[in-house]
Amino acid sequence: MAINTFFVKIISQNEHKLIVDQIDLKILNILRENARVKYIKIARHIGLTEGAVRRRIKRLITNGIIKKFTIETSIDVEGIILIETETARTKEVVQDIRRIADKVFEISGEYDVAAFIRTHTIEELNSKVDEIRKIPWVLNTKTLIKLKD
Repeated sequence: MAINTFFVKIISQNEHKLIVDQIDLKILNILRENARVKYIKIARHIGLTEGAVRRRIKRLITNGIIKKFTIETSIDVEGIILIETETARTKEVVQDIRRIADKVFEISGEYDVAAFIRTHTIEELNSKVDEIRKIPWVLNTKTLIKLKD
């Protein structure tokens, strides 16, 4: 029951006129557990053909109900690197950092840019921070490492 209410709210907030029925909810729940599950396996589980499942998922994607498929990894080290840049060159620095970091944000305050980096080891993170420091117009960095969730 709570799932139905949740999806109705999403649909009305995004002004979708799409009706998400019980079968769509079952598909979404299966994909939430494993985004890589084969369509044929979903079809067998809910009693539809593989083609029907494929069409429903395509419709859910097209209408913005499914925004992306993701995976979880066993990343061990996550860091936020705060970066001070030459003010006139921030945009260029951001473009260079995008090739190194997982996410990059322009921010206000003492620093101009924040970069989010996920790696398997501290050494990998340190290597990426060193790459950022070598970018022209990077004046200063500060690295914050996530300790726990």
